[in-house]
Amino acid sequence: MKSPDVYLAKTEDAYKGACEALDALKFGVSGKRVYIKPNLTGGRPSRDGLTVDTGLVRAVLERLHDCPQITIGESCSDTTSAFEELGYTDLLKEFPNVRLEDIRVSGTVWKPIPKPYHTKEMPFNASVFDHDYIINIAKMKTHSLADVTLCLKNIFGFIPTRKQKLMYHPFIRKALLDMNQIVPSHFCMVDGVWGNEFDEVQSTPKYTGAVVAGENMLAVDMIAAEIMGINLNNIDTYRMAFELWGDPEINLLGSGLDEVSTGYRQGCLFTTRLRYLKETTASFLYRAVNRH
Repeated sequence: MKSPDVYLAKTEDAYKGACEALDALKFGVSGKRVYIKPNLTGGRPSRDGLTVDTGLVRAVLERLHDCPQITIGESCSDTTSAFEELGYTDLLKEFPNVRLEDIRVSGTVWKPIPKPYHTKEMPFNASVFDHDYIINIAKMKTHSLADVTLCLKNIFGFIPTRKQKLMYHPFIRKALLDMNQIVPSHFCMVDGVWGNEFDEVQSTPKYTGAVVAGENMLAVDMIAAEIMGINLNNIDTYRMAFELWGDPEINLLGSGLDEVSTGYRQGCLFTTRLRYLKETTASFLYRAVNRH
């Protein structure tokens, strides 16, 4: 099997870095129904380290041709406001065949998990299954429960409602393996121009100057994690993911890791730990009275 290509662009400009990576990988999609899932944490600007720079999405849209359906979807605390504040509604004027979807209020479909790690079935955004090609655009961040927030974690956003998310978030290490069996990522990108370290709720920006891209999700996450100074083999979720989908030998293109590597602090605030304790309690209550 051919080693997957991953392109690393050293850049201060997310849009330019994305264009460099996409062109080097000869990225282009024609005639497919495309779903783009950026990681948006409210309407915070990308320099705060929590939200994907809109420039990556623009670069992707410019390379989609004759696609009958293009959807950009997310489920954050206020998705509609995030779309407006981050410039996604403005993108619709330039790309009129694009629609925006607030996954929180979209239709839900339950899917059985082929190889369950946490649960036998889960609820997903229904419309994603009307698309042929899924583009997963993550932000380079640490996370106290999942250790890192990269492309594998970004699929969590396809769980529609807040209550449904609460049923699985405390068990995210294994739940992510279930989710990614159902929603495949055909192309992945990580915005690491500005990342976020230490606490996933608080903005602690970390300038890194990198955009990572490739077709193989685990390969892209491996390069992003190496930049962060984190070994994915030390994370249970990824060890299981490598057993499930394979541990890829990567063909790294573009800049070298030594040009952008930096150490990301891991940890979280006491208030975040308290929040997750409350979420775990709520999760058991919701699971007692809801389908899960």
